[in-house]
Amino acid sequence: MKELEHYKNEAERYRRMFSMRFSDLYSSEDDLNRSRIAIKEDQRLYRKIGKKFVPVNDPYAYDGLRNGFWLIQVKDGCTSIRQEIYPDKAAIHAAARLMEDKLINIIRKACEASPNKTPLSPEEKKDWDKFIKKHGESFNTLHYPSMQENAEKIIKILIGEEK
Repeated sequence: MKELEHYKNEAERYRRMFSMRFSDLYSSEDDLNRSRIAIKEDQRLYRKIGKKFVPVNDPYAYDGLRNGFWLIQVKDGCTSIRQEIYPDKAAIHAAARLMEDKLINIIRKACEASPNKTPLSPEEKKDWDKFIKKHGESFNTLHYPSMQENAEKIIKILIGEEK
């Protein structure tokens, strides 16, 4: 009996879905938008947790992506979406992205700062001040690329995007 009711409900759901999708009797733009929302909501999946049904997917998630190949990584707490330009190298891209976090740690350890044990001599200090006076205050502090930037550059070279 439950099985029969299930099939009746499914038949009704498909009837609603297809009548909304293919109907040319839309009286307004509002009806068209309501039918699009109904179709998306029919694609939502739920999982029963305890006594509640909790949504487990987002049918709107990919609506904002433009055409092309995409590499999507979902981890606890974050989702990474990158557009793929070379689909034949998707496996290499995925492997490289998995190693990106490890690369950041390797670069961080390699570039750790250590205290300078020898202060500048008076002559070195004089030369440094002369250099800053000649070239401006912008050279007073030095800038290094971030660990993430370094890891991304290494991966681009490995993949062959950058030479």
